[in-house]
Amino acid sequence: MKSSSVFLRKNFKSSQSGVALMEVLIAFFILSIGLLGLAALQVKTVQFNQGSYQRSQATVAAYDMLDRMRLNKTAASSGAYNIAWTDTGPGTGTMPEKDLTSWLASIKGNLPNGQASIECDIYKICDINIRWIDRFAAANTWEVLTVSAQLL
Repeated sequence: MKSSSVFLRKNFKSSQSGVALMEVLIAFFILSIGLLGLAALQVKTVQFNQGSYQRSQATVAAYDMLDRMRLNKTAASSGAYNIAWTDTGPGTGTMPEKDLTSWLASIKGNLPNGQASIECDIYKICDINIRWIDRFAAANTWEVLTVSAQLL
């Protein structure tokens, strides 16, 4: 009896050699795929956070200009704040020119390729448009934020 049980143990032992190493390799492979997924998720999270930050900066800039225009309603109503898509201000002569120049410099500094346009109609309804390049999009597309408000 002893000889057959020793023989069975030897066969069982020899058929199991290397299985633990194979299990470790498979577990490591599955773990590495999971870690690669987490790294890709982290990259996407950073991209989405950057996009959200840029939209927040554009929103703050738009409401900043609306506040400046509300302080100078007569100039805003007469079209002194109206500009086409640009990233540089008209100069520093009048108050609207000073506002536009400093505002556009702020947009250009906070947003990649930041540009803006403003258009006010005779009913004191103003459209403020801010655009910038989304660096994380496939083809460097423009992101555009539009805020419309009536100056009361």
